[in-house]
Amino acid sequence: MKITSNKRPVFWAWIAVAPLLVFLGVLFFFPVLSLLGISFGEDQLTFEHYLRIGEVPIYRRVLLNTFVISALVTLLCVIVSYPVAYLLATVSPKVRKILFIVVLLPFWTSALVRTTAWIILLQRKGVLNDLLTGAGLIDEPIAFVYNLSGVLIGMTHVLMPFVVLPLFAAFINIDRTLIEAAEGLGAGPYSIGRRVIMPLTAPGVIAGATIVFLNSIGYYITPALMGGPGQTMIAMLIADNINRDLNWSLAAALSVVLLLCTVAIFVVFQRVFGLERLLTGSASRGSTAKFSIGNNGRTGGGWLTFACGVAVLIFLIAPILIVFPMSLGSSPFLSFPPESYSLRWFHNLFEEAKWMRGVFNSLQAAAVAVSFSVVLGTLAAIGTMRLGRRMRPWLETVFILPMVIPVIILSVGLFYMLAPLGVIGNPATLGLAHSVLAVPYVFITVRASLVGFDRNLELAALNLGASWPVMFRRIMLPAIMPGVAAGAVFAFIQSFDDVVLALFLTNIRSRTLPRVMFEGMVHEIDPTIIAASAMIIMLTLTLLAINLILSRRQS
Repeated sequence: MKITSNKRPVFWAWIAVAPLLVFLGVLFFFPVLSLLGISFGEDQLTFEHYLRIGEVPIYRRVLLNTFVISALVTLLCVIVSYPVAYLLATVSPKVRKILFIVVLLPFWTSALVRTTAWIILLQRKGVLNDLLTGAGLIDEPIAFVYNLSGVLIGMTHVLMPFVVLPLFAAFINIDRTLIEAAEGLGAGPYSIGRRVIMPLTAPGVIAGATIVFLNSIGYYITPALMGGPGQTMIAMLIADNINRDLNWSLAAALSVVLLLCTVAIFVVFQRVFGLERLLTGSASRGSTAKFSIGNNGRTGGGWLTFACGVAVLIFLIAPILIVFPMSLGSSPFLSFPPESYSLRWFHNLFEEAKWMRGVFNSLQAAAVAVSFSVVLGTLAAIGTMRLGRRMRPWLETVFILPMVIPVIILSVGLFYMLAPLGVIGNPATLGLAHSVLAVPYVFITVRASLVGFDRNLELAALNLGASWPVMFRRIMLPAIMPGVAAGAVFAFIQSFDDVVLALFLTNIRSRTLPRVMFEGMVHEIDPTIIAASAMIIMLTLTLLAINLILSRRQS
């Protein structure tokens, strides 16, 4: 009987984990791995498509572009994140909360919205060129967009928060006494930065840089909208081989190459540094003397870093801020500031059928995504935390893989699997696909809440006669609700923001709002897109406010 009672918790843990394993097996692993078979030919076994990738110059050039652009974006993200992390770590807690909003608002805002804003800012007749021309600094507009500079600016802006957050965590855990000891031994600001701060913040940098690089190599939206032919990346080439050439085998071979590169980087990171560091950036050192300004105040270098941090924060928030006044402009030609104001484009957004149908389809897909990801992610997090230490890392790796693998690979695999079944073009189908992308976020946030949950409360409730469902509803769920709510918000935004899956899994009647916006931006930016962007930002702010209120009530 003892053996049975010891095994029962493990049995129920596997019952909790099993639904997500089956879900990912059907909608993630099977579609992705099926590309491996397609890449060797649909009719007979052949290595022709892999040989072609190595022999045709355009494919080699695109692969080189992908890794060069990804490396440059990662480097830029690390460089510009240091001043911001330093700034966040050295201001008062009240100011830090405000600055965190500046960092997190772009992080939570749709990548498509941010890309739209940057195109408006950087195009030849855009805001930046107008300012430079008006100030007499240039005679002719500079091409900031539809080239390498546009891609680097757009991708750095979208991905930079992934470095800022773990780097800040590393900064705040630096023991101030180490800085004071170095100063006492005569070390200057440069030596302290190079020999103390940089080594101690390296874990945060490595974690953030890894996430940025893994995201960059599979990026699609920003290079497609802000780059030119010379900035074609592998995700764009995969889509072109399917949409234009209908060459499934070559697209599958390119997807497998991208998949192998992504998995190799992820596995190396996990083996060398561990999965925990990827999720948290750095571990707390438990020091009581947190990083702060020295006794002598900021040095000259400190003030320079402070100023750079402020400039980077302006870089982060500026594209978001210009959307609102421009959405109220009455002219069909975008300008900042608008010459006159009206609600014309909001009326167009709510009156034109394609826009409202897109909003409705997006909400349907998001409802399905949130429902499935919250239930499956929460169950999996609870079950995983009750399994042994040997099995837990393997399951955690499986559950976060959809967040690591480029979405273009999942899109191609799902389209190939679902198209013969006749379920393409249904918002529910898209919502299930979005659940695959959203469930890792729910799993991570609920897992973080469970780490701080006192299991003694659970055992006490069960010993007093409460059933497990009653204990969960009255004890555990209220304790982990902030994590569940944050995961639900992440899931909604992940679904509402998606373009790539929508391009493959929707048709003209089931198009989501982001797909309608993307197709409009490919040809010419309709001011209605700016109104839609403003609406998405307001929706994001509302969700953030609700999540913040719920978190405060729970605490």
